[in-house]
Amino acid sequence: MNGMVDQLLTRLAREDAVLVRVESTQGSAPREAGTWMAVWAEGLTGTIGGGQLEFQATQEAREMLAGRRTIDGVERYPLGPSLGQCCGGVVFLSYRRIVAADAPALQRELVAQLKPVALFGGGHVGAALARLLASLPFTVRWIDSRDGVFPEALPAQIDTEHSEPVQDAVAALAPGSRVLIMSFSHAEDLD
Repeated sequence: MNGMVDQLLTRLAREDAVLVRVESTQGSAPREAGTWMAVWAEGLTGTIGGGQLEFQATQEAREMLAGRRTIDGVERYPLGPSLGQCCGGVVFLSYRRIVAADAPALQRELVAQLKPVALFGGGHVGAALARLLASLPFTVRWIDSRDGVFPEALPAQIDTEHSEPVQDAVAALAPGSRVLIMSFSHAEDLD
């Protein structure tokens, strides 16, 4: 399994990038604050959405990578006529050059900003959902009552937990967690 954060960290070990982050928005905007993308000399990891907004931000980030531009602070992007977008709101973006040495702090920073999901069930359906959730802006607490059901290698944003009985894990879920129950037993689901 390989999530967005893992993709960024793996590639960052080989080449520098610019991290573009939505710092805040006003009115209608394609993505919310905290959304990010890494811009490489060729390619992107993640998305800030918005078509023309993302195109403009990608160009500016690549100019930073090439040393032709410096961006300090936060840039304001009105999404109306100047960018030709119908959203009509305003997006504020920050740009930060990132290098391999930034990887440990960057991993902590990006994983901490993900929305929490509690996934109960380590079977084939749970594994498929874990793979999907790892590619989206979620941190996953993957829980099962059976010992040894989780794969060895997991994306940075997935933590596994053996909990017997499984419902004992509920009290310690992060506030605001989305909960998916995909366990192997209807009786366990009910508990």
